[in-house]
Amino acid sequence: MLAEPELVEVRVQHTPDSAMLYAGDTPIVELVAQDAALSGQASLESYANDTARALRIALASERKRSRIAETVFSFSLVVFFALIAFYLIKKVTSITERARRWLEEHGDRNLAVSIKSIELVRPAVVKSTAVIALGLAKWLGQFGIFYAWLVVVLSLFETTRGYTERLTGFVLSPLSQLMGRAFAALPLLVVAGFAALAVLVLVRFTGLFLASVARRETALGWLPADLAAPASVLLRIAIVVLALVFAAPVVTGSSDGSLGRAGAIVLCALGLAATPLLATGLLGAVVLFGRRLRIGEHVRIRGQLGRVTAINLLELRVWTEGGCEQRIPHLLLLWSALDRLGPAPRLSVEVLVPMASAPARVLEVLEAAAGARGRDVGVELVSIEAAFVRYRVNATLSSLEGRSPLLQAVVEALADAGLGVRPEPSVARLG
Repeated sequence: MLAEPELVEVRVQHTPDSAMLYAGDTPIVELVAQDAALSGQASLESYANDTARALRIALASERKRSRIAETVFSFSLVVFFALIAFYLIKKVTSITERARRWLEEHGDRNLAVSIKSIELVRPAVVKSTAVIALGLAKWLGQFGIFYAWLVVVLSLFETTRGYTERLTGFVLSPLSQLMGRAFAALPLLVVAGFAALAVLVLVRFTGLFLASVARRETALGWLPADLAAPASVLLRIAIVVLALVFAAPVVTGSSDGSLGRAGAIVLCALGLAATPLLATGLLGAVVLFGRRLRIGEHVRIRGQLGRVTAINLLELRVWTEGGCEQRIPHLLLLWSALDRLGPAPRLSVEVLVPMASAPARVLEVLEAAAGARGRDVGVELVSIEAAFVRYRVNATLSSLEGRSPLLQAVVEALADAGLGVRPEPSVARLG
């Protein structure tokens, strides 16, 4: 009776010889005329009404006391459960921090995913993934503890009990639906997991194999060691994209599945967002695999002279005359002329000699001086300018740094032969 939402009605039911008091549908006591006489009441009816009134007052007082006691007990439970929740949250935090410290100390050595001798995932990747998973587990654990405490607290009070069902439905219904769909798709997920593992093994094996080719530990007749690294990048990207486009529909049994669409989206995204990069890589592949240029050759791009030091899929690295490395994207070669000068550049040095000097003697001295510095020497008379004659000396040298020694040798040879040189700066250029 005290647990009912509303206070029960106390009523009196009279019979010819007695009066029965009811609290709701529950009989409480039966009064007879002798009870009324003993209490000093004039009649049984009056005595029954007074007793019913006293019972109503007693029930109301007891109900109020029960409500107060229940409220106090509920608040005590709120505090008690809050202490338990706080302890559990601290415990979850402590456990995740200990796990994080273990990962920091031992993750680089003990964490690795491998099949026999093939290392599928490096320890650093597993470590970083585990750290992220620990962070998510920490927040999910703390949220789960707080959610459970909140549900229990709301269920303790009558006024907030209705919110418990709504809160539970708001959080648990989507989770239950998600779990139902996950269990329904479990066979497909297992097959997709094995397929993803197979792709991962293939990608990892390809990377390790071509890395050994790049280190010259494995020799391939069709792939030089210097091309192994860029070929590894291209091949691994191709494996992943082809797996999404072609293998995913076979695994899922539908060409319109999410994995198949993901592959098409990846292709479209790469085509739209990476058009300049793809164009650069395509041109770089033509230059690199077609052997259009070789490391060590001298080139001239936009008037800048230099020696090729490295070639990859995206750029050409040139060591310039100024002593710095210039990185030129292959895409720039589409609208900029490139002069390929070979491994030994041919230099042209021009000097002005007084007209009084015999040309045959001058040509002989210049040819001898240039022959001491380079090979395939060629000397020619270019023009006559007032009292001076312009001569050009051509020679193939080992590097761009040989231009200054060549000019110095020419000037010193003319001076030793008694043939004057115009005091103005002589012109030296690459031919």
